[in-house]
Amino acid sequence: MGDADLPISAMNRRRHRRAVARLVNQERLRRGLPRLGFSLALSLSARAWARALSSGSRFGHGDFARRALRFPFVLAGRGRRREVAENLATGTGPSSTPRAIVESWMASPRHRDVILGAWQYQAVWTQRDSPRPGEQPNSVIVVQHVGRR
Repeated sequence: MGDADLPISAMNRRRHRRAVARLVNQERLRRGLPRLGFSLALSLSARAWARALSSGSRFGHGDFARRALRFPFVLAGRGRRREVAENLATGTGPSSTPRAIVESWMASPRHRDVILGAWQYQAVWTQRDSPRPGEQPNSVIVVQHVGRR
């Protein structure tokens, strides 16, 4: 059994997020699309949102358009247009595996469109916990940010 099929309780967050990113790239490659490169700037915004989601009782995109204006990836464009998008997921136990997360995104037209879009970069952040902090220790929140220059 590889990392793609392990629940969050059986691995650390770094392995989990790498497995999610690898599966996203496999979905893209299967369809003839280029793989998404890693972006540290997108990782910073994905981490910040995952932590915000796990520290409160909310789960959602919030005011994504406003938040995105402050993403380090967008700010690094110095006035040149940089586009970004976001996928969110949460899972507990068996639904916390990287494969379950990516399969749920691919089953949703809006999430699938983000994964298969004309992006260049991605970052995935995995945060142990759930939108109800402390109540589900075998849960995970996953934030994927994608971007293009």
